[in-house]
Amino acid sequence: MLSAFQVPAAETAWSREIKASPIRTGGDEEQGRVMDLVWGRRQLREDAGSEAGRRGGSCGWAGLAGRVTDTVRAGARRHWRWAVAAAGVAAVGAALVTAFHGRQHAAVVAPYPHDLAQVSFAVAGDVIPHEAVKEAAAAAGEGEQGWAALFSDVADVFQGADFGFVNLETPVAPKHSHGTKAFLFGAPVELPEALKASGIKIVSFANNHVMDQGWAGFAESRERLKEAGLLFVGTSDNAATAWQPAITEANGIKVGWLGMTRWLNGNRNPEKDDQPHVNFYPYPGEANGAPGAGEATVLAAVKAARAQCDLLVVSVHWGIEYAAAPRPEDVDIAHKMLEAGASVIVGAHPHVLQPIETYRTQDGRDTVIFYSMGNFLSNQSRTYVDGLNPDSNGEPRDEMIGLFSAVKRDYGPAGVRVELGHVGMLPVWEENNRNELAAGREKKPAIKPALIDREIPVVEARLDELDKQAGLNAPAEAVPSGAPSAESVPGTKTAPAQPATAGLTADQKKEFIELTKRLKLLTDRRAQILSRTGDEYVTAPPKVASKP
Repeated sequence: MLSAFQVPAAETAWSREIKASPIRTGGDEEQGRVMDLVWGRRQLREDAGSEAGRRGGSCGWAGLAGRVTDTVRAGARRHWRWAVAAAGVAAVGAALVTAFHGRQHAAVVAPYPHDLAQVSFAVAGDVIPHEAVKEAAAAAGEGEQGWAALFSDVADVFQGADFGFVNLETPVAPKHSHGTKAFLFGAPVELPEALKASGIKIVSFANNHVMDQGWAGFAESRERLKEAGLLFVGTSDNAATAWQPAITEANGIKVGWLGMTRWLNGNRNPEKDDQPHVNFYPYPGEANGAPGAGEATVLAAVKAARAQCDLLVVSVHWGIEYAAAPRPEDVDIAHKMLEAGASVIVGAHPHVLQPIETYRTQDGRDTVIFYSMGNFLSNQSRTYVDGLNPDSNGEPRDEMIGLFSAVKRDYGPAGVRVELGHVGMLPVWEENNRNELAAGREKKPAIKPALIDREIPVVEARLDELDKQAGLNAPAEAVPSGAPSAESVPGTKTAPAQPATAGLTADQKKEFIELTKRLKLLTDRRAQILSRTGDEYVTAPPKVASKP
């Protein structure tokens, strides 16, 4: 069952309103309007849930039972004979009702569906090898080991899934490198190797940076990914094979993957059709004249891909950087791709999180759109300080890991079908110690994503230890035997309580303060993340295996 709001296609008036409204792209006014529409729909669901809760609470069976019980007890004290008789009648009635409902339930028990098989997925956002990220990898270890260390706090999530997926927003082309600088990326071969070792099996290589090292670098990158054993989507060997999906299989379920980008940073595909191409679906009038596919081609590709698999995942590089809401036309095409056969859409490019939407298609399939997964590894917002900077300054470090599953279900006489299973997310905060390095408090750079709901209990546990230690070590004020307490003497004020850190050493006090700040940071960013994605998707992180 989906832990998300499900909206039948017939009820998506908000999307039709977006499409019909002349909203400018990228402005605050547009973002606010789209978010209002998204959250308005979510509020309807929350209101319905609240009403259901009220019916199930004081106005429901529990509340009714409580009031009946109170009435019977009061009556028993005044008219015990009447109470006994009433109780007897009620017991007989209850038995009859129970028997009736028992027969009714027995008559309508359905033996279907049966779950036959399941495939699990963990997906995340942009992997960008900024220079500071490269330095952090080098500080963590040599080669692949150093890069893998950057994913060490989240690797078990991907390793525990059948398919781990990220957006690789960089070429990997050491032989054809033109160098790197701001907005021109390049990564060593150890990065894809580390991704593979960390549980990532497939990446999107359709984004606005794939041509950063030229056409030759683009072609080399594809070969490097193959050598690393990573599957990739969104590109093809040549123009003739463009828009073909990658087909994977696990547990008897075929999963199709189709990738595309709506941005190429002013670049274009090679003029020769026999060279590798990227699936380019540009916004009308925003491609600098570069040719690309239109809506009809994209929807036809989705339909063709769906015909080859049981469940189709589509990755799209779209939207406006740092925008809190999707572009209206992206909402529209997302729904059309779902109607064409896709079950999951994973969005990237804005570098910040955007809402998650579940959508029920005309043929009754439950589907999901992750409009923007945000970053996953980058050096953005490196100077952010919680409590000093606006919350929005930290958004590029707000991240998530999306979770979902494909479930093969036997519906008996209605046949077997593969459906989208549980949808969830793990809140992630990207650690970056740039400020500590600048202040000289730390010596080595450290940049890595961390699971917030795994970090918070660790911080709380250590704070509890220090709190207890403070209590044990705090000096107790001696009170003479038989002397009255301050509270018992009129006009006497109680001495102020010792501060929580009174019994701690200087180093422990410093640690207590730092941990308190960290706890506030994590809880603040968690709230910020859930305000964007919705808290109905939160899933507990997997437990870390205890070391022998």
